[in-house]
Amino acid sequence: MRLAGVLVLGALLLVGCTAGPTPTPSPTPSATPVPDASGCPGGTSSREDLCLADTTIADELSGILHSQFTDAQLNAVIAGVWHDGEPVLVGALGESMTGVPATADMHHLLGNLSTPMFTTVVLQQVEAGELSLDDPLSTWFPDLPAADQVTIDMLLHHTSGYPHYTEIQSFLDRLWANPFQHWEIQDLVDIGVAGGPVFTPGTDWLFSDTNTLILQQVIEKVTGRSAGELLQEDIFDALGMDDSTAAFDANWPSPVLHGYSDERGVWEDVTNWSPTWTYTAGGVGADQEDVRVFLDALGDGSLLSPELHDQQFAPTTAGLGPWTDQQYWAMGFLQLDGWVFLNPGLSGYYGAGGTIPEEGWTMVVYTTPSQGGDQSAPTATDIFRQFTAVVTPEHSLEQ
Repeated sequence: MRLAGVLVLGALLLVGCTAGPTPTPSPTPSATPVPDASGCPGGTSSREDLCLADTTIADELSGILHSQFTDAQLNAVIAGVWHDGEPVLVGALGESMTGVPATADMHHLLGNLSTPMFTTVVLQQVEAGELSLDDPLSTWFPDLPAADQVTIDMLLHHTSGYPHYTEIQSFLDRLWANPFQHWEIQDLVDIGVAGGPVFTPGTDWLFSDTNTLILQQVIEKVTGRSAGELLQEDIFDALGMDDSTAAFDANWPSPVLHGYSDERGVWEDVTNWSPTWTYTAGGVGADQEDVRVFLDALGDGSLLSPELHDQQFAPTTAGLGPWTDQQYWAMGFLQLDGWVFLNPGLSGYYGAGGTIPEEGWTMVVYTTPSQGGDQSAPTATDIFRQFTAVVTPEHSLEQ
């Protein structure tokens, strides 16, 4: 199952689904280089079917992308690599649909690269004084199992013990029966918490999108506003992310990168399956440039106060599960040897996105499979890891 879960590769766990103004000033949207006559962003030129900077690194990255596209028999790949905000490689290979080339500006479901967008919204509400990280869940939902033991901080760090609802068979049976159905968020939460926490809250770590959906319910109750509205105003509008949507309705803006899957026993287009099975845990849609803009803001802390930014990145989960001071789950994302990283795996798509603020690199990769490729291979993660060995050898995620 590839519904925004986690992928364990070697020693690394690689993931992959306000009433008033916020007190922090809105950051200035990142500037996008002006395209040249070929359509490539400024500072790059069209070579090898991609937009590449005139550097050895760009050529090495291009070689990796082309090799992986061919060897993994991908239907399409969209990739972007930027250094200090300047493009080094931007482009796409393959087709979105038969006869329709994939392009770098195509929109698609993000999977759990949506999660840090929403957890940042949660922290903005903490900053506004609407709730505290130490507040127990029972403040709003006293009837949930262990609600008096689970805190907002535990939900953010996935230490609540609530299971990952997308791995529960009753959910999968309903989803596969009708992937276009509209899910009520309460139905998803009920599935995730039905058996209660699998360990004493706060004593261990378990990736679970159930945590994120409970947080969504809390924030909507606290603010009286929808999560989609908060994401739109406090993240997308604040950063100038004009190609992002949290409507959770699969009506992605054109152009669209189509995804394909055989998980229901037939090869089919999954692009417009309802994203209400995931909401804020994975249901945001965007293009790669908007993902880059958000990752840069996440890394530099421009959406939060310095204090909360530090808390967002702190190694709080070190010592729990597989985590150490160098590799751990922060508030909504992984920290892997300096890289802020997420790698969603969901029906029809694999993704990998990350930034390493100290080195100035940000990278986004999304792939779609062909019928002849390995549907279970985390192809975007494979590309991302090989890219890290080129751009930051001392922080390579290849093992």
